[in-house]
Amino acid sequence: MTTHTTRPLILHVDDVPDDLRTWRDEVNAAGNVQLEVRHPNDVSAQDLVDARAVLVDVKLDSWPERDNLTTLSLKPANGLALIAVLQEHAYELSKDTARAFALYTAVLKELARGLVPRPHIVARAHNLEWVFDKAEAAPSRIAQVTQLAAAVEALPQPWPGDSLEKATSALGAWLALPGQVSWHEAAWRSVLRCRPPMHEFAEHTHGIGVLRWMLHRILPYPCFLLDDVHLAARLRVSVLSLRRELDTETALRDLFAPAVYGGQLNQFLGRRWWRSAIDAVVFDLAKDDPANLDLLHSQLKDKASTIEFFDGGLAFPVIDSEYRVKDTLAGPKDVVEVVPDNWPPFADSAWALRSDVEGAPDLKAIALLEDLEEG
Repeated sequence: MTTHTTRPLILHVDDVPDDLRTWRDEVNAAGNVQLEVRHPNDVSAQDLVDARAVLVDVKLDSWPERDNLTTLSLKPANGLALIAVLQEHAYELSKDTARAFALYTAVLKELARGLVPRPHIVARAHNLEWVFDKAEAAPSRIAQVTQLAAAVEALPQPWPGDSLEKATSALGAWLALPGQVSWHEAAWRSVLRCRPPMHEFAEHTHGIGVLRWMLHRILPYPCFLLDDVHLAARLRVSVLSLRRELDTETALRDLFAPAVYGGQLNQFLGRRWWRSAIDAVVFDLAKDDPANLDLLHSQLKDKASTIEFFDGGLAFPVIDSEYRVKDTLAGPKDVVEVVPDNWPPFADSAWALRSDVEGAPDLKAIALLEDLEEG
């Protein structure tokens, strides 16, 4: 089993390559990857063999060589059609190479074709690893593209799916799950409950199945990793005050530092936390009476004097009509449980504000009827 050590290549296919000079230079200036832009006419076999990530623009209007053809089967209508062609060529050229494919677009809603326009949902529907939205700020897109290529590069080749011990070791290393910590076993059990494809499917896809699992099923949802909002709910503190403390040099940040997820794609959708590590920290803070919320809050206040507590009992993270997690928490009387089609069964339940559900037909359609009736 080997791992790559070279700077990963990103191949970006666009019908107007000159328009992407600034993008190319900005990505390459990051120093972690090499991005090359090619017109569809100029993509070579070697480009596909060398690339660890392939990005294709959806709109391909400046391609007269394609437009002048009369045979429909030789005319990919858009980047989605072209990317399918490139996927198969890449496989034929280099069957044992891990490679991510993603679309790069300013028309995410159009590409969603009625689905909720979230990149992970659209990518999953179109057999892709990701969809990069041009509407996102350039620094965010650059960081995501870089992390995507690095995550592919970090996959062991070949993936050792025929051995439980080796597959476990490979996934644990890729996730950078700490070994010498009290919460290691709990964290690993939480990972397994999320059904990682670490055997025959990971072998078949050369590890890309693991990458997709992380991008499509783990990072967007609360499971063995938590975002800042779900951490705030666990602590029952306000999201904004928690972020303020964690983004500055405070005792609270130091306390939770060992719980920060540091594996592949660790900043792809923002900071993530090991749930089991958070549970261990919280237990240690209030070990004299683990069920005593006042004790926990007093300990947190000692670490962060400006932390603001959530006013109420249980605190619920809530999503909007496009399944984005809001930056505020809500109490039990203000929420309704919703069941989006794409929500993984191993993730925490999804909740929406009752007021949002009443004003959004799409949310109301997926709300649990009994919750609505109780309101």
